[in-house]
Amino acid sequence: AIMWVHFLTPFPLMTHAIPITATLTAVLGLLLVFLGLNISRYRMKFKIGLGDGGNFVLNKAIRAHGYTAEHAPIFILLTLVYEIVVGSTGFLMGCATVFVLARLLFIYGMFSYTGKRASNPRMYSSSVNYAVQLVLAVALLVQVFVST
Repeated sequence: AIMWVHFLTPFPLMTHAIPITATLTAVLGLLLVFLGLNISRYRMKFKIGLGDGGNFVLNKAIRAHGYTAEHAPIFILLTLVYEIVVGSTGFLMGCATVFVLARLLFIYGMFSYTGKRASNPRMYSSSVNYAVQLVLAVALLVQVFVST
């Protein structure tokens, strides 16, 4: 028997009690990998090892990754705690879906931004991003205080 196979199988008591959080984490993890690879691609293309070297395209790639890395962890944590406290609900699935779509719209806005005027996709997606985080945080507080 090969011992490493045991690491690939779930523990006997492990269940999929947090499917929304698990799916959200996987999707955002893949998105961050894609965005990180995009930065590496531009670093090799423009031969810039550190920082953005004043390169507008590389700066946009770095910021698209950075903003996602800033917002994803707190939203994943909110999702996890809500799912543990309340369960897997349609409301939570809706919040997670809106969050991911807002992140994708933001990334589109970053990549299509020319620097000449404000980017509407970025502005709209940022507003939606903050709103869905606020809604989920308030909903979690309500659940905590109503159930105690």
